[in-house]
Amino acid sequence: MWAGAFSFWVLSLSGQTPVHTLPSPDFADLVARADWHEQHTGKTMQGTVIDADVDFFEFASPSDLPNGGREWRMAVAVPGAPALCVYFETFHLPVGASLSLRTPEGAFDQPFTEGPIDHTENNAHGRWVSGEIPGEVVELVYRQPAGVVGQPSMQIFGVGCFFRYLWLDGDYDVLGESGGRGSDPCQVDVNCPEGADWLCQRNAAVRLRVTQNGGIFLCSGSMVNNTARDCRQLMLSSFHCVDDVEEDEWSLLKVRYNYEYLECGGTASINSHDRTGVIYLTGSQDVTANSINGSDFLFVEVEDPIPSSWDVYYAGWDATGIPATSGVGIHHPSGDRKKISTYTNNLSNSSVYHPGAHWRVTWVATETNHGVTEGGSSGSALFNQDKRIVGTLTGGSSFCTALNSPDYYGKLSYHWDGNNPISEGEKLKYFLDPANTGEEILDGSLVGDGDLPCDGTTVCGIVEVEEEILATAGFQLFPNPVAAGGLASVRIALPGDMPLKEVRIYDAQGRLVDALLPNASGSLVRTWMPGVHFVTIETQAGVTATRKLLVR
Repeated sequence: MWAGAFSFWVLSLSGQTPVHTLPSPDFADLVARADWHEQHTGKTMQGTVIDADVDFFEFASPSDLPNGGREWRMAVAVPGAPALCVYFETFHLPVGASLSLRTPEGAFDQPFTEGPIDHTENNAHGRWVSGEIPGEVVELVYRQPAGVVGQPSMQIFGVGCFFRYLWLDGDYDVLGESGGRGSDPCQVDVNCPEGADWLCQRNAAVRLRVTQNGGIFLCSGSMVNNTARDCRQLMLSSFHCVDDVEEDEWSLLKVRYNYEYLECGGTASINSHDRTGVIYLTGSQDVTANSINGSDFLFVEVEDPIPSSWDVYYAGWDATGIPATSGVGIHHPSGDRKKISTYTNNLSNSSVYHPGAHWRVTWVATETNHGVTEGGSSGSALFNQDKRIVGTLTGGSSFCTALNSPDYYGKLSYHWDGNNPISEGEKLKYFLDPANTGEEILDGSLVGDGDLPCDGTTVCGIVEVEEEILATAGFQLFPNPVAAGGLASVRIALPGDMPLKEVRIYDAQGRLVDALLPNASGSLVRTWMPGVHFVTIETQAGVTATRKLLVR
């Protein structure tokens, strides 16, 4: 049904925008692969990654803007694709420049646009991946206003093709499988009455989009507090969700916040936000031959700063191993908007996966419906009656067609110090209790003023990212130009007192020349080679800015 539309859009773009066309995957094979994963690995497959090798600025068509800036356009296409995403490496946007990804004009009643993406997505590893763009063609538009300093770089190394579990709203529901709702009909939205007492905990729940082994997979996770109570961006999930992730793929993991319907039984969800990239800290490393011989936990740190306006909650936890008497699970079934499932019976021990490593839970009917779990719920948190996390979902057999079947959650107490096949220093207690307080029960924390009513919650402060962006944009280099040959000092003048994480120096072609920190006086002392250089500063909060430096 999409092939004819593909031909039309290639023709409509051909006069102004070059189109890079990639081969279509075998969609029947993708469905078969997804079924195999669900039966053998517990993973929920959403799409596949098609290899590409395109330098955006070599392929794209440039043009001048009326205000003196420049614009580059290109498109990528996969015939028959319901939706696409674009994978970049050597990704770097100068301060003031922007990238937008959108559907071609006329493809939908209203164009679907992601962006503008700006320099805040830059990272030292130079990798980034977009969100889901509906349709088989994605147009990429890069704009650089006059006076922008710095060398952009965008190398496309892959295009993701989605074939199910998109759950896009309205006209963009290109698969036509959601009926405007999403996951199975018995699931309960968090904005239904059942979620009224869990306002904070639901703001800890996140949806994960994992790239691994050539595929795109869905899971859930939760932001968690630690005994330093510093709102460090720590996230807990399940190891089986990521056991095939390569070292350079952690930077491509997408974390979605606030993804929920705006009302109980609603159909609109326009309030979600994404962060791209995590840093692996520890995990149970207990998946062998598609079986689990531990408690199945993953612990990472979200890489880029999370704005306080997102109202993210860092959930509390209980590592005592005392069975909960009641509580809820909050999750993203099939990658859908946030749902809540309720239990009212004591948790019991289970050895289904590994002796003593999991809680067994069964769900009950509530005021709205009878929430359960689905694929994509894996990694989500199980909360006890005191609103603290006691486990993370590994799997089970509950469905809307099997409401009373059990699910199994890896015990947080086993993550803490249990007999997982990892070293002593990799156990979760060393990461959740970095202050070595000995605490095994901790309440959650909120950032900033804490607008949400959370019992027992502490408030932690973080640097306001927006303020840092304004401040770093005004940094200067002195002297400029600087003399070439021999040691010379270049001072970084910042309008605010912000700790720097790193300073990177690039040559005129955008190649990294050096990475270092300024000395105590804020100066870079090194031997400078003649020519044009670009100096990029990065703060501890991940904000970057670039200035041109002339060496002669």
